[in-house]
Amino acid sequence: GRVSVPHWPAATTQAGDAWRELLPRLGGEVTLSGDLLTARGTGRLTGLEADLSDVGELVPTVAALAALAGAQGHASTLTGIAHLRGHETDRLAALATEIRLLGGDAEETADGLVIRPAPLHGAALHSYADHRMATFAAIIGLGVDGVSLDDVGCTSKTLPGFVDLWTAMLATAAEEHGTAPGAEPGVPGDRA
Repeated sequence: GRVSVPHWPAATTQAGDAWRELLPRLGGEVTLSGDLLTARGTGRLTGLEADLSDVGELVPTVAALAALAGAQGHASTLTGIAHLRGHETDRLAALATEIRLLGGDAEETADGLVIRPAPLHGAALHSYADHRMATFAAIIGLGVDGVSLDDVGCTSKTLPGFVDLWTAMLATAAEEHGTAPGAEPGVPGDRA
């Protein structure tokens, strides 16, 4: 798939700018043309070793991509993120637990996560009332059938329109590919 974000700044101190470096390391492609950032999947994710201490807010999404890469046979090690234990939930424990619920192989370390190769399957995931854990589940649901989430509404903390934006993105992708759109994130029994 492909996602484009208009009005992307040429330079910023926001953690999200690290996607320009992280996505290619995970096997994706990223281009910045003027102020339009486009990220493209290549169909093949790779694992990575990364110190994410400066971009902790990205860890749940990086962990989702790393778990999907694990399903393709690639290991990942994420370090420098012990501080994530003190957020809405202990995000390191939550991520390891949810990856294991999916059939994955994830282990907490003192300052991070190790995600080893393992096939994934659908599961009913938990948000822990944490908006970043909800987006973790939504990303996982793009690559794994049968994923549901108990509380997608917690995304309203940082993006009140998340469900509508996500649903519109999936509908656009389905239209471009001539397939049926995916379900709203969080609908029990459906894909996130």
